[in-house]
Amino acid sequence: MFIQGKKIRFVGIGGMGMSALAAFCHEFGATVSGSDAKTSEETRRLQSSGISVTIGADAQKVEGADLVVFSSAIAASHPELKRAREKGIKTMERHEFLALIAGMFSCVVAIGGTHGKTSVSAMLTHILLKSGTRFVAMIGGESVEFANYVNNTSATCVGELKNCIFVCEACEYKRNLLSLAPSVAAVTNAECDHPDCYKSQKDVTDTFSEFLEKARCKIVSEEYEFLLQENDKRVGESRNEKCGNFCVEIFSDDKIERLYADIKKDKAEVVFGGNLVGTIRLKDGGEYNYQNATFALALSMRLGIDLRFAIDALSTFKGVKRRFEYVGNVDGARVIFDFAHHPSEIKQALKRASEQGDVLCVFQPHTYSRTKAYLDDFVSVLGDELNGVKTLAIMPTYAAREDKSMGLDSGELAIAIFDEFCNRDVYLLKNAQSTVDFVKRYAKEHTIVLMLGAGDIYDLKDKLPYDKA
Repeated sequence: MFIQGKKIRFVGIGGMGMSALAAFCHEFGATVSGSDAKTSEETRRLQSSGISVTIGADAQKVEGADLVVFSSAIAASHPELKRAREKGIKTMERHEFLALIAGMFSCVVAIGGTHGKTSVSAMLTHILLKSGTRFVAMIGGESVEFANYVNNTSATCVGELKNCIFVCEACEYKRNLLSLAPSVAAVTNAECDHPDCYKSQKDVTDTFSEFLEKARCKIVSEEYEFLLQENDKRVGESRNEKCGNFCVEIFSDDKIERLYADIKKDKAEVVFGGNLVGTIRLKDGGEYNYQNATFALALSMRLGIDLRFAIDALSTFKGVKRRFEYVGNVDGARVIFDFAHHPSEIKQALKRASEQGDVLCVFQPHTYSRTKAYLDDFVSVLGDELNGVKTLAIMPTYAAREDKSMGLDSGELAIAIFDEFCNRDVYLLKNAQSTVDFVKRYAKEHTIVLMLGAGDIYDLKDKLPYDKA
């Protein structure tokens, strides 16, 4: 498909994945417009670039479009999508269009995994920018220093992209990642995070295995090498002497390479080929972030970037928004926003926060189905009296694409926590304003205010009563 001169309508344009695609198409000569349910940083950024964005559905805006692209969150009953199909206008889901765009590049790097893929993608993008590599990146979040779409090619038409690198996240929701045919594929981990579309853990691992099999080069951690066992007989081959507490394995056509990281509290020593190459020091540390950094280094190596250069580049990486992001102080307490919404992610975020002092934790559950599927794990992680949380509050569930009939809500989660941990006080918040009031009232009794969730809890970032400098 040629983009230049086409009229493309994006339904759900404010999403991270959708806004990146819209920006790309606009940059390469398409007439782009779109709609979203609400105004956001993304919609404002698109509007400032000259893209027409409608807040709310407007079926009339579909008229004359050559293509309508829609996100997974859009129901078939959406007025714009319905009108497009009534008019015989071609429609395409986001992951299909992403695969189409990826096909314009000679080298496609796709990063998948339940946790960490946004951070890895952002770290790799940072390294590529520092190296002067010609590439386009579409990541599922924003770095502190760049947006979710980065074009470092100087290309003036899509034909000039053929010899450039394309970096993107590979989302496992509804197995969307299987639309991609990557040159290099990485999977950071493989827990189940979407119980609404995966029946079992085996379903998840089978999907990631199929994704990896599509790539010429496959990158996994040692812990998850089983994803390749059926398709790569080299798994389990004798290893070099263990040189760290975390290992990323690079499987290419002719060899296996292993990159080790000896992760400590505030650094990670990197070993390759039995030799100490350098030390990673991140602005925003944490064990999981150093693991993400090791993946980014492995990907950089595979793209021909000197390992020492990549390590040095990471020292200037400023982090990703909503990934343990410090935003200010309220009554002396440091306010941190984190995207964590799965029990494993929450556990890591609480561990990191509790190392700094007493924690006021505000959690927004994400979807009813996830709350129901992992209820015991949520209860265990949030209720544990040793998790460093002094005060726990739960916001109303962010429903996303669901209704209450699909699972459990925040009130049921709060009751379950109290039933299991009767000494744990659990505050149930009614809405955004009551959350702001709650933080204002209780922050001074804590060192850290940790705002957890993948929904619209992040909208509160601009509403909290921060201390004046």
